[in-house]
Amino acid sequence: MPLPAALLARLKRRGILQEGEEEEVIAESYDDDSKTTSTIRKQASNASGAPGCPNKWNPFHSCVEFCYDYWREGTPENRLPVEYNRRRLRMLKKYPLPNGWKEVYDPGVARHYYWSTETDEVSWLSPVHPKAIIGEAAPKLGRTVFEKIEYQKEIALAKIAQQEAAFLAGKRRRKPKSPSPSPSPEPQASDSDSSDGGGKGKDAEEIELSNFDKLKRAKRRGIDPMDPAAYGDCTTGKWSSGLDGRGEAKTGVDSTASGPLFQSRPYPAPGAILRKNAEMKK
Repeated sequence: MPLPAALLARLKRRGILQEGEEEEVIAESYDDDSKTTSTIRKQASNASGAPGCPNKWNPFHSCVEFCYDYWREGTPENRLPVEYNRRRLRMLKKYPLPNGWKEVYDPGVARHYYWSTETDEVSWLSPVHPKAIIGEAAPKLGRTVFEKIEYQKEIALAKIAQQEAAFLAGKRRRKPKSPSPSPSPEPQASDSDSSDGGGKGKDAEEIELSNFDKLKRAKRRGIDPMDPAAYGDCTTGKWSSGLDGRGEAKTGVDSTASGPLFQSRPYPAPGAILRKNAEMKK
């Protein structure tokens, strides 16, 4: 179906549709009934956005279907305040527009701007006004911002794909088990090997493990992820492992006993404590 007359007139006035494009749009609508007015609206939004949207000046804003349905046609030009029109005409009388510049009304922000037909630049004030700021239109800047965002997304997706490929390659680099004609009995692991987080036979079968694989292995063995043994080659231990114990006397106290203090007796001998203190002073 053809475009509404009011919308068609606005699109022609803003330069989105040319005079010869009306018949082509109507023909496409008759050929394909699924192409509704919303589709044409989205195509027009790529150029300048919804007619009544007050956010078109923002280059980071991209008009969607809500902008067309909620803001509709914006503020009509005949409903502008009298004071605004008086000040606008006084400015144009004092600073007339040079050749190649046109005054265009934006119903979204309810004010006029000035557009150069030669350079496609715009300004909210007359270009000869001392406070005028001439620059590119927001839709043109929006396309630049959109292309930059899409480029950054492509880079991020490429990095993610590269990390996934490296992770899969690390899995494939694991050394396969060598086939043997007859199964040989596996040696029994001693208690010290199991308590030290051993499993060395299983470690020998895995080479060039990624950090993710090492943490999974540590979780499977019940090792704290903050323990260096979870992601390194060192053995498991306690928080007190490796500390200087010269100042501790051999008391025979069971430090693992819980409950009242008397359960951890015998207490340290006074002579042993004095000897340790003397050693520390040397």
